[in-house]
Amino acid sequence: MNAPSRDLPIRAWTDHTRIPYALYTDDAIYRQELERIFYGPFWQPVALEAELPAVNDYKTIVVGETPLIVTRTGADEFAVMVNACAHRGVQITTEFKGTASDFSCPYHAWAYDNCGNLRKVPGEERFPENFDKRHYGLRRLRAVLWNQVLWATFDEATPPIEEFFGEVADSIRAALGGGDRKLKLLGYQKIIFNCNWKVYMDNDGYHAGLLHTAFRMLNYQGGTAPLVADGFAGHWGAHYGAQRMVDNGYLADPTLVFTEGDEKTAAVNLLRPVTQVVKHLNAMNFRFGRPLGPDKTEVHYTYLAFADDPPELLQHRIRQSANLLGPSGFVSIEDGSMFERVQKAMGAPGGEINFLKGLKDSPDGHRSLQNDEAGNTPWWAYYKQVMGL
Repeated sequence: MNAPSRDLPIRAWTDHTRIPYALYTDDAIYRQELERIFYGPFWQPVALEAELPAVNDYKTIVVGETPLIVTRTGADEFAVMVNACAHRGVQITTEFKGTASDFSCPYHAWAYDNCGNLRKVPGEERFPENFDKRHYGLRRLRAVLWNQVLWATFDEATPPIEEFFGEVADSIRAALGGGDRKLKLLGYQKIIFNCNWKVYMDNDGYHAGLLHTAFRMLNYQGGTAPLVADGFAGHWGAHYGAQRMVDNGYLADPTLVFTEGDEKTAAVNLLRPVTQVVKHLNAMNFRFGRPLGPDKTEVHYTYLAFADDPPELLQHRIRQSANLLGPSGFVSIEDGSMFERVQKAMGAPGGEINFLKGLKDSPDGHRSLQNDEAGNTPWWAYYKQVMGL
C-alpha cells in the first residue's frame, strides 16, 4: 500500500475542518485512496436495477481504476465481476451495456458464463495436469441489492449496508421515490469535471442560494430540513417537503419547473466516497462518480422515472431532468466552473480548505441545517482515520 509522500504538510494535520490542499493534488495520496477507500470497506454503487431489466442484461462500470462487469443472472440475482480474464488479464468486454448469457475473452477465447465461471478453454489438453477451470473464474465481488440499487465492495470487512448508511438511509429512499414503486431508466449524461473527486463531493447547501442564478431569478427557495451526517463514513442527506414553483414571469414556459402530480418530497444525498442521489420537483437522478487521477472526476448522471408513470408525466420528467439538475441544468450549471476554480487555486503551497458554517451550533457536524457546510466534516474525520493520517 502506498504511503503518503514524506514532504506533504499533513503530518501535523489535526483539525479535520481544515483540509490541506495537498490532499486534493498529490498523486501518492490518490494512489493510497484507491487502496484504502475505493478498494476498501465501502459499498460502491455499480448499477441500478432499472438499468438491467431482463435476465442476461449487463453493463460495465469502473470503480477506482478497476473495470467491472455487472450482470443480471436471474429474476432477483446479480453478479459483479472484475472485467479481466483470469488467464492474461485482458478486458473481457468494452461495451457499456448489452445482453449476453456468456462472455469470451478476445485474446485466447477463454469463455465464461454470466456468473463469471470458466466454461471453455481452447487447447486445454496441453495445460498442466492439475489445471482446474473451477480455479480460473472471473473475480467476484460481494454485492447486495438495496433500495433498487446494486452495491458492491472489494472488502469482506465492509459493514452491512444499513449500518454503512446509518440514518442517511431514509433520505436515500426518499430520493428514489420511497422504495415502493419500481424505477424506470430514462437515460444518461456524462461529464468530466476538472477537479479532484473530493472537491466534487465537498459540495454543500451553503452555496446553493448564493451561487446558483436560477434560484434567484425564479425566486425559488425550495424547502428547509435538517441535514443528517451519519453512517460508516460521514454520508450526508436531507429530505423535506418541497414548495411548488410559482410563475414569476421569467420563463416563457414555466411548466418546465412545475411539479406534476402529488410528489412533494425533495432530497439530496452525498454518499461516500463519490455518489450523489438527488430528487427535486419531478426530477430524479443518481450520479455514479469515479476519479480519473488526482485532478479529474467523471460523473454519469442517470435519470429516472417510475415504471408506472403515465406518458405525459414520463415526458415531463425527461424534459425536466437534464434541464433542471443535469450538468448544464438551470440549477447546477455553475457548479462545474466552481469545481475547476477550486482545483486551480490549490497550486498555492501550504493552503487549506476551511469548513465553518454550521459548526457553531453543530461542532461535530452530525446534525446541522440544510444550507450549512458542517455536514461535510464527519467525512473528513473518517477520511483522516482510514487514510492513517
